[in-house]
Amino acid sequence: MKTELATVASQYADAVLEIAVKDGNDALADKILTELVAINKVTTEVPDLDLILGHPGIQSEKKRELLISLFGKSVNDLTMRLLELLLDKRRLNLLPQIERQFRESLNHRKNIVGASLVCADKLSDSAIADIKARLTEHLGKKLELEVQVDPSLIGGVVLRLGDQVIDGSLKGKLQSIERALLSV
Repeated sequence: MKTELATVASQYADAVLEIAVKDGNDALADKILTELVAINKVTTEVPDLDLILGHPGIQSEKKRELLISLFGKSVNDLTMRLLELLLDKRRLNLLPQIERQFRESLNHRKNIVGASLVCADKLSDSAIADIKARLTEHLGKKLELEVQVDPSLIGGVVLRLGDQVIDGSLKGKLQSIERALLSV
């Protein structure tokens, strides 16, 4: 179940996506996603920016000028209008959730499944390509696979496909055995 803020973020993301793809061309939507990722990266790397944009003592017009000076020339008009609307509604804090929902909705529209593969050790490019090909064939959809390394898994992999998690890691197996032993 979505929280209220997640629902609001979803509404913004879906509205922008609907406007972006109204002519059937996904290129603008792809561009907006790239811009949202970049904007979120900037706000993450410059934490004072979030403080300034969220500060109630700073006039909205000054915040708008800051947004325009930072992003006005590097993003398209629709992305800029979204930023200004979020500023007016005091919802700029939702930008990371809006980006996430926008990506999910765009991927759904393009029949792409987002997945995350966490491995204990670095996999070869051919192993990753093989896993991706098998998953693509199994799902019948294009796959956007993010691969990460987490040595704490000890061995094996953990695959996340949307809400589904398949834990084939040694760490997961050991935790399962531990739970079974403790329940006896």
